[in-house]
Amino acid sequence: MIRQKLPAAFQQFQGIILESGRPRPEQVIALLDLVKKELDLGMVYVCENTAAGSQFIYQYCSSGEHAGAMHHNLFIAEGNERKEMYQQLQQQNPVVMAGDSFKGNLALAAGNLVYSYFSGEFCQGFVSFEKEEHGASPVWNSEEKETLAALANLLWPLIAQEQIDSQVRIMQQGAGRLSTIWIYPKVKTAIFSEDLCSRFGLSNYYRAKSIEVFCQNFVAYNDQARVVSAYREAMRGKVILTNCHAFQRHDELQLTLFPNRYDFDGEVEQVVILIKRFSEIPKDRRERNQRLEAYREFQMIYSRDNIFELFVDLTRNQATVFKAPLAWQPVLKQKENYDQLLHLFASQLVLPNSQQPLLNALNCDNLRQRLAQQSSFFLTAHVQLDGQQRLLEFEVIEGRSGVHRVPENAIMVVKDVTDKRVSRYDSLTGLLNMHNFLLEVGQKWQPGSQLLVMNVENFKLYNMRHGLDQGDRCLIEIAELLKELYPNAVLARFNADNFYVYDPEPGDWELRVIRLHTRLKRLPLASQLRMRVGIYAYSEKVTASLACDRAKLACDQAKRQPEQSWSLYRPAMQEKEELKQYLINHLDEAIAKHYLRVYYQPVIRTLTGRLCSAEALVRWIDPVKGFLSPGDFIPLFEEMNLSHKVDRFVIREVTRQLREQIDKGQKLVPVSINLSRTDFQMMDPLTELNTAVRKNGLRRSLVNVEITESALSKDVDGLKRAIHNFRQAGYEVWMDDFGSGYSSLNYLKNFEFDEIKLDMVFMKNFDEASKKILSACVKMAKDLGIHTLAEGVETKQQLDFMRSIGCERIQGYYYSKPLPPGEFCRMLADRGIEVEDWEQSKFYQRVGLVDLVSDRPTCLVLDNGSKFRLLYMNKEFQKEIKQSPEVFQKIVSEWNDPEKEIARKLHEFTKNVGQNKTNYLDFKQTGQYLRLSAKQIASGKQHQMLLINASDITVQYAK
Repeated sequence: MIRQKLPAAFQQFQGIILESGRPRPEQVIALLDLVKKELDLGMVYVCENTAAGSQFIYQYCSSGEHAGAMHHNLFIAEGNERKEMYQQLQQQNPVVMAGDSFKGNLALAAGNLVYSYFSGEFCQGFVSFEKEEHGASPVWNSEEKETLAALANLLWPLIAQEQIDSQVRIMQQGAGRLSTIWIYPKVKTAIFSEDLCSRFGLSNYYRAKSIEVFCQNFVAYNDQARVVSAYREAMRGKVILTNCHAFQRHDELQLTLFPNRYDFDGEVEQVVILIKRFSEIPKDRRERNQRLEAYREFQMIYSRDNIFELFVDLTRNQATVFKAPLAWQPVLKQKENYDQLLHLFASQLVLPNSQQPLLNALNCDNLRQRLAQQSSFFLTAHVQLDGQQRLLEFEVIEGRSGVHRVPENAIMVVKDVTDKRVSRYDSLTGLLNMHNFLLEVGQKWQPGSQLLVMNVENFKLYNMRHGLDQGDRCLIEIAELLKELYPNAVLARFNADNFYVYDPEPGDWELRVIRLHTRLKRLPLASQLRMRVGIYAYSEKVTASLACDRAKLACDQAKRQPEQSWSLYRPAMQEKEELKQYLINHLDEAIAKHYLRVYYQPVIRTLTGRLCSAEALVRWIDPVKGFLSPGDFIPLFEEMNLSHKVDRFVIREVTRQLREQIDKGQKLVPVSINLSRTDFQMMDPLTELNTAVRKNGLRRSLVNVEITESALSKDVDGLKRAIHNFRQAGYEVWMDDFGSGYSSLNYLKNFEFDEIKLDMVFMKNFDEASKKILSACVKMAKDLGIHTLAEGVETKQQLDFMRSIGCERIQGYYYSKPLPPGEFCRMLADRGIEVEDWEQSKFYQRVGLVDLVSDRPTCLVLDNGSKFRLLYMNKEFQKEIKQSPEVFQKIVSEWNDPEKEIARKLHEFTKNVGQNKTNYLDFKQTGQYLRLSAKQIASGKQHQMLLINASDITVQYAK
């Protein structure tokens, strides 16, 4: 039942809707606050899907701790995050959210109770309840669920109607499928439609402080003023048609701008830009676009302080303006010849006393001479700007150099230095900006100094959770802390969350870094944050820019190590970074030209010593770099979402080679392939594998799928379904690296695996503790009906132990390292390793699930009807043999001799052994009485496997 006050409040709110059509925001919030109070909740959120279903916004939320952060802040749901959100919401309604994927998004935090509205596969939005106190697994009762459903049904017609009205207005302005930009003026955010993201390489959204800043990044320089004007007209309620060119692109765009949504007070909440037509720039403008591409090389020098940016082609004496004040545009767009443009600029905009020095310094010939001697230089001039005389600083920076280091192009950036604070300092923190930091470090360098890069980890998430204003205050706190800890250092903030420190006297620098982290935890706003620090200790004089790059590499290294808060630069980092870039750039070539090779490592059955399967492992034999270790490229490609390319290659290559083996009449064993987490995001692995198997006419049992334990921590439900689908399709699925993480046992409970591969870490530390863990893992797996394989076996001791505890298969350097196909076959022949056939595989798979570790004397005997073969003895059986060696020696030596009585008795005894019953045989030998109990655990066409227990019962007979 819903609590007594709430039905009356719901009815009253319904009356407001019927009377006014749309309640005021404060009336909605008052209703949410009542629900929160009556149910003792922490927060209530109402989220709407907007921008054609690609983004969600917080439409309303109750008062409370997070109210300020939620109002007018976007909740962005994109890519895999959106997919996982949809999967959870579609499970049931309402649903309790689970998992760690949405830690920063309070409306979808784990434990929240969420009621969603779907129209087909499209989620229109949802209402979310958050508990007052977060527990590990919050429990929601039926009253809370009923209240949530009632509240959602009350609010949703309002939001759905707004969505419909918004979409109708868009459809009225343009027919067909249009590229769209949705701009939210209040939150200073633009959202792009999927086709724009794909065409221009954009992320789903972009934050900009003003429409001018937005246009500087996305609209061609000559068209920016026109688009800004059109946007302002749209903010006044008008529909505006205009056209422009995209920034740094060939595309010409036709735009329709109009206000699409208003708040209750009539202010515009959303401006929509419809892009109706794309067209290519004519060929005669391609040369200019090449200069635009070159300009990207210099974007690191971009600063919001720049009022003017110009690219100069020194070989052709041509100029391209990228940024300039609106008042200068009539002058600057008249000329493309650089020297002519310079003269026009000087005569019309520069004050008389500064004109000739400017022309002398900046003409094309002088630029070539100066930049051949130094990489950059400065000069100042007084210029007319917005009706005022301003002092401007011109910085010219060398671009690309040709033969004999002759400069080919240059970048010119101009700042207004009339107010020195603007030109020297970061306007938010008061620290130096990047440009002036590099200058000062170059001037103040001394031996023994250090340069530090400090990155605030997950600061984007902090901004999303607390809002941009609190994020700015937090950065100011951090800047003040750095001033206190590094009083004699040169400090700077380059961009959002990166601070740079040049420390001329580092002294006990480690202690200072420790103090930084300790003090950070005490700051009111920054206490939840963590800093990663990269340190470059000067061993020689290098440019400030290079020192920053090296410190940044060290910082990135620290970010990749969860337990490490700082890292010291080493030359190997630069070499590693260069190798990473080489690998990324040459991956497609390596696949196309087969620099990637598939190697195979044998998997041996412990009971028989036969080859029972192989693992396919990729190697890179590069014509430039030589043999590349998988450790160099596999983790990199997983991080860069490129591993699907490698794994697709392996799937196709393995199935092709299996087909070749069949055609040559060679014996086959199943081959296992590895799939990473990103494979399930970037492709459909099951479809890829099915296609390759069908193309080559293979049985699906010839390919097994390995998934690493670490991959299971993300998208649990999605991987559950994927694993289930693989098994339904006829493939075995193995868990790789079992025991390497913290949740191995939990994964066995939640996922359907046919086999676990015990991680090689147990072999590297092969002590008593490892042995106990391995024994427990094997026993547990057998109890669950899961097969076992041990990786990384390198010694006879390890092999014997794994065999003794019943581990079915072994893989490691004890038998062989991974080898190319030809060498793999030769290795088998050289070592006399037989290949297991299909019938043998099925037979030993059944045997492998039996637990052989027992406190009773136990052995495995293979009986083919005429001969016995002892395959396994546990420790207790071996003890019995030591106590009565003559008895057991006589049994084993005579049990295959048909002339001997022992052989006749044993063969008669085993003929009557059944799978579900145990037979017993007592007999006397050399004065001792033995009792054998036998049970059939597997059978084939002409053989059976017997589990035999033996015990000395002489004492019982004596009584």
